[in-house]
Amino acid sequence: MNRAGKWNGTVTVRVSGGSPERFFNLCSFHGISLEEMRREEDGIRFRMAAKDFFAAGRLAKKAGVKLRIKEKRGLPFFLRRSRKHLAFFLGILICLGLLYYSSLFIWDIHMEGNTKYTDSTLLHFLEEKGYVHGMKKSGIVCEEIEKDIRGRYGDITWVSAQISGNRLIIRIKENQIIDAEGTPASDESGTVMDLTASKNGTVVSVITRTGTPKVHPGDSVEKGQVLISGTLEILDEGGNLLSTRGVRADGDIVAATEYLYEDVFSLASPKKYYTGKETKQRYLWLFGHRVFWPGEKNTYACSDETDSYEMVHLWENFYLPLGWGVITVREYREAVEVISAKEAEKKALLRFEAYCDQLSDLGVTITDCSLETFLEADSCRAVGIVNGEEAIGILGGS
Repeated sequence: MNRAGKWNGTVTVRVSGGSPERFFNLCSFHGISLEEMRREEDGIRFRMAAKDFFAAGRLAKKAGVKLRIKEKRGLPFFLRRSRKHLAFFLGILICLGLLYYSSLFIWDIHMEGNTKYTDSTLLHFLEEKGYVHGMKKSGIVCEEIEKDIRGRYGDITWVSAQISGNRLIIRIKENQIIDAEGTPASDESGTVMDLTASKNGTVVSVITRTGTPKVHPGDSVEKGQVLISGTLEILDEGGNLLSTRGVRADGDIVAATEYLYEDVFSLASPKKYYTGKETKQRYLWLFGHRVFWPGEKNTYACSDETDSYEMVHLWENFYLPLGWGVITVREYREAVEVISAKEAEKKALLRFEAYCDQLSDLGVTITDCSLETFLEADSCRAVGIVNGEEAIGILGGS
């Protein structure tokens, strides 16, 4: 069946009795196309366009033959058979329309990589900036979200915002104690670039790939000092200077460095004692709004909440504006806890180890470290030294 037949409809017809040959000749004379003709025991079958059937019926009377429809195909017949199911097909069209309309909005804001800042804290900040569930995707500028989060939280070192389906996925990296001390400068202008020291230290090894080395193992260097010059010296066989050429210095300078550590924390800290009493508030989540079910209300003087919810989604990154959840409210009483000297020393050591771990994450190979703790009236002070080796070269214009 050709494409026109699918849209306009075709019928399979059986012709019998009279003079079929005369009927076929009349059809050909009047431009009626007959296809897939085959002889059977009860007559001859063929297929024709539905719109030509009534004209063929008048010709059949002239030829003295009988026509009987055996099969109907095509869109007009399908629609006629589906009249009883019109509401079903209308529902499908409405559903497809709602799915398309839903795809224009953000229905899930997902956080990854955050440990210090909870999802609720970051979501509340985004709401202040106008980024909420149910907002149009066309109104979202991912670069602005990244800039706002970095500007608000100084210890978040990296942010990536991405729209996937109708989800806004935000990936972050936190740095709770220290930041990198240098950022390589660009060489977009093609100017001479020196490799300089990012911090004080004692040179352990020098590997030069491009440029002229200005320090050697054992040398003490200060922050900002040139380690590899971007001025390349060209010498003759006798060691005499022939000419110079500006390049982008490149190499690996490893130095022994020292970090002075100091930390002070209170021996007394607030502590929550949960009473075991709790209430649950269940709700439906519809188009960015919560519809709470009738139930208990939070009447506790001191409490905290945890919100867990599920959203309906067709596949991983296509969420619907429909879900449900429950807010669990737990009652607690506030008290002040004072830790012992032994516990204070243990806490100081754990905080110092976390500091060393973050130094290692930044590429520092720790060779030695020491820590002393001093207990005072209501606080603990920890003082330490961390010795390590690390790459200290950063690019800077000459």
